[in-house]
Amino acid sequence: MAFCGAIIRKIGRESMSKRVVGFLSCFILILLGGCKAELIETKIKTSDIKRAILQGMTTVPFETKITIMGDSQDTRQQIKSFEEIIEQYVELDDVEIEKSMMGMDLLIEGNIPLVHGEELPRNRTDPWALFIKKNNVKALSKYYPYSLTLLPTRNFGSFKNKFSELNILLTPSASQPVSFKMRNNDKSVVNVFSGGVMVNGEAHAIYTANVTRKLSLTMKDGVYDTAYPVIFFRLD
Repeated sequence: MAFCGAIIRKIGRESMSKRVVGFLSCFILILLGGCKAELIETKIKTSDIKRAILQGMTTVPFETKITIMGDSQDTRQQIKSFEEIIEQYVELDDVEIEKSMMGMDLLIEGNIPLVHGEELPRNRTDPWALFIKKNNVKALSKYYPYSLTLLPTRNFGSFKNKFSELNILLTPSASQPVSFKMRNNDKSVVNVFSGGVMVNGEAHAIYTANVTRKLSLTMKDGVYDTAYPVIFFRLD
């Protein structure tokens, strides 16, 4: 009887532990205010920027990872459903599902629009896009006439709703962490200005640079939990 009692107590503890973990997972997701990718890494060449400005839009490569907590059959089915939704909206090259310490990872590679102007072309379904716009900050516009930012598009609402129908706790957030990986591939003169950015593992409140070859600007956490990342630049 003592042995049976120990087993019952153990099962009770395991059951309680699972409930606590489940509760904490949900609580963390609620605090996050929506599902965010670990980091959206974009690769932007100076020739891409020039093409977008000239033609109105081009696409550039991106990579990202989304982690879903848990490793149950329901989690696996849910992540497959998420993959199907993403395929409806995003221009994908490759999607993989991997097991991780936290649960399941959805690894995504594809192409994201680089748009010159305010609106994504009507034939695109992307929920996010990179927008090149005229810099309206008077103190900066003389030296940095353009801004580059990752923004949700008109398609984000329906994309978000499809996720909500599957799991309201994993509703995508409009603002996402991003790494702008820039490469000067045509010997252009490129100057950038930004605030609140990580460069080579170092945090900068204000950052300026002349991009002669490559530069990676990472914007995540803190203010970027709700604000849209933006850099200002000049390209000659």
